[in-house]
Amino acid sequence: MKPSSWFLGGVAVAGLAGLAFFGVAFFRPGQISEGEVAGGAGKPLLAEAKKKAEIVRQAREKTAKATQGLEGLKGSEGEHRVFVSAQLVYLPENAEPVQPLDPQMVTEDGIGVGWKILHGFDPADPGVKDEDPDGDGFTNLEEFLAKTDPTKKEDSPAKESKLKSRSHDAVPLAVSFPEKSGGLFTLRFQVGSKRREFKGKPGDKFWLMAGSESLETFLNESEARASQKKAKESGFHGHLIPLEIIAYEEKIESVQDPRAGGLEVEVDNSVITFERKDSAPSKNKLTFSTPQRPQALLWDVGQVRFYTPASGGTELGPFQVGEKFLFEDKEFGILEKDGKKIRLRNFSDPGKEDFWVPPESPGNAEALTRP
Repeated sequence: MKPSSWFLGGVAVAGLAGLAFFGVAFFRPGQISEGEVAGGAGKPLLAEAKKKAEIVRQAREKTAKATQGLEGLKGSEGEHRVFVSAQLVYLPENAEPVQPLDPQMVTEDGIGVGWKILHGFDPADPGVKDEDPDGDGFTNLEEFLAKTDPTKKEDSPAKESKLKSRSHDAVPLAVSFPEKSGGLFTLRFQVGSKRREFKGKPGDKFWLMAGSESLETFLNESEARASQKKAKESGFHGHLIPLEIIAYEEKIESVQDPRAGGLEVEVDNSVITFERKDSAPSKNKLTFSTPQRPQALLWDVGQVRFYTPASGGTELGPFQVGEKFLFEDKEFGILEKDGKKIRLRNFSDPGKEDFWVPPESPGNAEALTRP
């Protein structure tokens, strides 16, 4: 008997419904088969998801235990998250990051946090920079910059770094080459109305003692030293400058003279070279000087004094440019003056660089002791 079309249609519908039921029961919606992998990497997605979920759960439990009982970490809006980088802590509730205590950090007073903690100072106290716990004349800021111990007087920065220039009045010494005759050449030295001359030839040495109090030339060193000693006993300062004539070059040139209507005239431009041999050595050249064409070098032979607050406050001097002096068992030489600044050289430590001594501040008018 041939089944009717209605019967066949009913069987088909029933079969489809059964298949749908079986599929829903076996493959739950939203579930991924453990056989599927992510990007073909070979690790089941379900296992990976479970692993990450467990990590998050453990992290939340750990955070909850750590913050239990602490105020400010929870509020009406729920938990406050804290993000930490290598240098900064960020609190999302605040607009600005919070800087943790970093030993390498330098505070506004110019001193490192770690240095303050190491030596027992309050990192938050800006007044620390001006203190002098060991009484060596150096502030904590100066000790920090010099990398010395501010609590030990024997471990202090170099004492010469504390020097200040006290007196620096300029006294110009004019040096000129005004005469030559018979193979002898004249060097003239003048301070104000005082004038001295030396006549010599290349190879000759002599000594000059110049200052606001005196102006002398000497042919030999022993005579110069005796005069220097006598001047100091009389209360005058005398620095001896060793000098030597090195060379002479005859140079007669023809030049156009506008005062003579452009005519050519002969001009004596001969040059003498002489060397200064104190702590400010230099080779100097002078062109022959005439009343119509005066030529001169200017040296400063004014007195220099120094002040240092180290070791209780001391004044040093008077000295002059080119002179050497002892300070803290070291020998220093005065190289030059630039206004109120003085450039020194450490002759005891040849590897040290020359340095400038700044003028003292107006407030340093305190009691002094002379060495």
